[in-house]
Amino acid sequence: MLPSTVQQLAVLVALVLPGIFYQAVADRLRGPRASEQEPQNRFLRSVAISGLLDALYAVAAGPWLARLLAGDGGPLAGVLRHPRQAGLTVLLLVVLVPSAAAWAASAVHRRRERAHYEPTPTAWDFLFADRDPCFVRIRLKGGRWVGGWLGARSAVSAFPQPQDVFLESQWRLSADGTFLGRVPGTAGVYVKGSEIEVLELLAPPEAARAPVPDARREQGDGSIGREEGTAQAQA
Repeated sequence: MLPSTVQQLAVLVALVLPGIFYQAVADRLRGPRASEQEPQNRFLRSVAISGLLDALYAVAAGPWLARLLAGDGGPLAGVLRHPRQAGLTVLLLVVLVPSAAAWAASAVHRRRERAHYEPTPTAWDFLFADRDPCFVRIRLKGGRWVGGWLGARSAVSAFPQPQDVFLESQWRLSADGTFLGRVPGTAGVYVKGSEIEVLELLAPPEAARAPVPDARREQGDGSIGREEGTAQAQA
């Protein structure tokens, strides 16, 4: 339900928005948590964080905030008389302070953790995050091998979307998964995540580190070593 009065809008700003900004920054720094994927859980957490911040604001600057909001002409009269000051106050208390608190909490958490925690929500996202161009080899559930080049024009889904991958160029693979050469006239290949049994990333040899594999590598047998620079993920 959208707020219909200025007073209702003020309540929304005070009770929800500080927590929303806090969670947005926290998610950016440490990644989303599984327990917060449900909308109702995120809303309740936002209200709780906003309530805590509002209590701290009241203790630290309660009288000054009351004068700014109410003044002598009724609710929010002070805001109408001093809109610039009110805008700066909202920016500070609703955006900057919650964002700084989320950053501080994340920094403290990183210092206290004994082992490295990867905030990426799934192994699929971790595998492709900040990935340099490379070859991808996929074994489908039916036993067939599919492979190609993962480059700047490729695309990979991210959580919470269903897993899938688009490789900008497709390569021919033998029955045992050996790369044989680029498919003539290829414009890419799409693979649905639910059909993947094994997915491997292979760092290309130095001669193939261009954005698109060098055409000279397609001459001869065009094979790529199966073991060099391989990272394997079970889908």
